[in-house]
Amino acid sequence: MKCLLDGSNVKVLARALHALAKIGEELHFEPTENGLVIKTVNSSKSAFSSFHFRLPFFLTYDYRSENTVDANNQDDMIVKCKLPMKSILSVFRSIGNLEKSVETCAISLPLSEALLIIELKCKHGIVKLFNLRYYECESVEAEFSRDAFPSKFTCSAHFYTEALQCFHSSIQEVTWSLAADQVHLSNYIDEEMDPAKCVRTDVTLAKEEFFDFNVALSTQVTFCLKELRAILFFAEPLGLDIQCRMEGAGQPVLFSVNREGLYSSDFLLATLTPSSESIASSSVRTLSQRDSVSNQASPVSALRNKTDSRLTSRSVLQHTPLLAIDSPNPSSSSCRLNSLSLIEPCPLPPLDVHMQDDEEVGPPPAKRARARFIFRKCFLGSQDCRDTTREVLAPPSDDES
Repeated sequence: MKCLLDGSNVKVLARALHALAKIGEELHFEPTENGLVIKTVNSSKSAFSSFHFRLPFFLTYDYRSENTVDANNQDDMIVKCKLPMKSILSVFRSIGNLEKSVETCAISLPLSEALLIIELKCKHGIVKLFNLRYYECESVEAEFSRDAFPSKFTCSAHFYTEALQCFHSSIQEVTWSLAADQVHLSNYIDEEMDPAKCVRTDVTLAKEEFFDFNVALSTQVTFCLKELRAILFFAEPLGLDIQCRMEGAGQPVLFSVNREGLYSSDFLLATLTPSSESIASSSVRTLSQRDSVSNQASPVSALRNKTDSRLTSRSVLQHTPLLAIDSPNPSSSSCRLNSLSLIEPCPLPPLDVHMQDDEEVGPPPAKRARARFIFRKCFLGSQDCRDTTREVLAPPSDDES
């Protein structure tokens, strides 16, 4: 695989890599006939993200690797690999410097060397060459259907950023309550927390604020705020609109970003499956229309290998340890607090004070006698010679006579 990008598109690619790095630790690199696809999945498999850069995005593009042009099998002509996210970020570290200094970026994926070669041609004739070791792997896919989501709405990324600025940076989950004429955002409060001791933040987005608003089911979903901020990190500087598709609690949420003809991205996030009691306590408002969520299968069936035609019966995106909060076992529910270190109180050791039986500790003295009480030992004699018996250690010397 060989491709060449100009300086303006290098900035877009770098921002996409930084957005993926906020979600997963490994980057799946897959050249296809229609363009380049990069993907990632987080460690708990509750978030999946992919970017598809189409042919007009590149100056030159060839998806076939070296020594595979005359391959008989079509699948052998494409190299699918993955590499650590830290290694690829070392190349596109500073987005601002890349925009100012890089003129072109050449990416090649030779099959014989098992290296991802990135060559940056900068100003003043400076050339930077990076050889990154990769590992061959199968393609990871999240199967979903866009038409299966009953509710969808589109808004600018800048508007979402202004709405999320009302939430504290320590908030991990946010609840979206959909109604026929508005979207209500609120921070999620766990059942174990005391609502009287928690800060509650509520933001209401009216229907008029959206470009396209079509809510067919009044429901509320809760998902992690970290992945949503990663989406905004990519979309807001580029002035893109974000399309959100939802179904119901426990069903995945799909965020999509699209630049017509150049690139597109999908962010699939798992949602919490709270009990009926937690649903009533997790939001300040109660929606006027409370329709029951359909029990049909999710649009996202499972994360699976593309070469495997069978779908797993369990949905990895729906049943993850990070999102399982309705477990009766307290130890299993504490996995949501991975970033917290619980410190148990330790009792103080007993003081080693030796007191005589006849000595009693009385109340502190009055204010006027406080100085005398503190320095009371200074008034005691250092030595009392009365009633002292001495032992003679040496006989007396001869008499003077």
